[in-house]
Amino acid sequence: MIAIDGRQLDLADIVSVAEGEQVSLAPEALVRMTESRESAVATALRRPVYGRSTGVGANRTVSLTEAGGGDTHGLKLLRSHAVDAGRPLDRRTVRAMLVVRLSQLAAGGSGINPAIAEALVALLNSGAVPEVREFGGIGTADLPALAGTALTMLGEREPLGGGKAPVLLDGWATADALPFISSSALTIAQAVLAHQELTTLLGNAASVAALSFAAMSGNPEAFSPAVAAAADTPAVADAARMFHGLVQGSGEPARIQDPYCLRTLPQIFGSQSEELAALGALLRRLVTAGNENPLVHGSPSEGTNDVSHHGLFQMTNLARRVDALQLAIGAACATHLRRIDLLCEPNYTGQHPFLAEDGSGQSGVMMLEYVAAGAVGRIRSNAQPVSLQTVVLSLGAEEDASFASVAAAQLQSTADALATVAAVELVCATRALRLQGRQPEEFASPRLQTVMRAAFALPSDVRDRDLRWDLEQAHRLVTARY
Repeated sequence: MIAIDGRQLDLADIVSVAEGEQVSLAPEALVRMTESRESAVATALRRPVYGRSTGVGANRTVSLTEAGGGDTHGLKLLRSHAVDAGRPLDRRTVRAMLVVRLSQLAAGGSGINPAIAEALVALLNSGAVPEVREFGGIGTADLPALAGTALTMLGEREPLGGGKAPVLLDGWATADALPFISSSALTIAQAVLAHQELTTLLGNAASVAALSFAAMSGNPEAFSPAVAAAADTPAVADAARMFHGLVQGSGEPARIQDPYCLRTLPQIFGSQSEELAALGALLRRLVTAGNENPLVHGSPSEGTNDVSHHGLFQMTNLARRVDALQLAIGAACATHLRRIDLLCEPNYTGQHPFLAEDGSGQSGVMMLEYVAAGAVGRIRSNAQPVSLQTVVLSLGAEEDASFASVAAAQLQSTADALATVAAVELVCATRALRLQGRQPEEFASPRLQTVMRAAFALPSDVRDRDLRWDLEQAHRLVTARY
């Protein structure tokens, strides 16, 4: 069970909850939320508070007063904002969204009733998942996803897959409606899941590239300590040192100078590592930042209670960080394809064209190159900068958007496609090494030995045949944690 305290939440823990781990709410988080609620109530008595005593969006100048002292506006807000469209998102993504929102609320900046956070814990631990669809957010808050979650908690909307979710609340006060939905928790969750998948995948892809390097008798001078010392960024230097260790014992180099796809491996993987780290640092901040609008702060007992209306909820930095990572991955695609191409070239491996059984015109792994190229097309399409998009909505109240929601979804698509590219390279590199009679024990790197032994479990038959099973098995290997 993972305790949510609103102060720290590891990205790996979000993945664990997404995959079914249960959660609890730390006592100090409940205290923090209670104090925040008291501050919000006290502040609303002396000044207008957006969404609490006013409408939202273009209705922000409308004062909320209901005849007979009723309190129905919150439910109206949730119901009107719950509309979304497109395909339903999977359980894993939705659970990640729920735990991100829980962590943000636990940070204590929303002024929400702590009972709603406790109900969110109960929803996560019940196994029921709200049905959330793909279209609705534009990077300024995932309003439909969270409003739909609220309706599920109220028993007004069926969960994903139908049936009945446990009714966790019997009403929703106006003061708690906007504080619950004013968050980009879904966008952040999607970015976290993609980031964690890419962290594993890029590490494995580097090992696969080292196998290709060995199969083509690359020259390790490109990774020497002198090269690492001259690198233009620390991440490239680290990558040079990593590859230097990986290819130790790979044999005599065949060339004084390799093609770029081998010689520039430190730049290729170093740039991706650098952008991955920058995105990870931002995400670790966002999952506990609680960028609530308005942001509740101060204490009534000290007379410091107040709220601040702001624009921190707009995920411009997230969109930009995702764009930068997409560009780094997209730029590397040409070298992935070139290594696959050269592995099919007799002058680089000493084997028959396309690593076929013989030279009688068999196709061998020829079509795998086409599969990889198709996946690269997806990655390059996703690499078009999302943060340059803009839109004007809600009678001009929303005059710009980060479209970080689109960026996060595309990053997941990129991770999926990159896994296919890496799997193709693994099948080709493994076949080349096997045909050359190479063995894992030749290499000094325990990491490379482990990857090579796992790869040698791929089918060894080099006759022309259906390679789908090989590719599926390789896909599992490049996405596995070693």
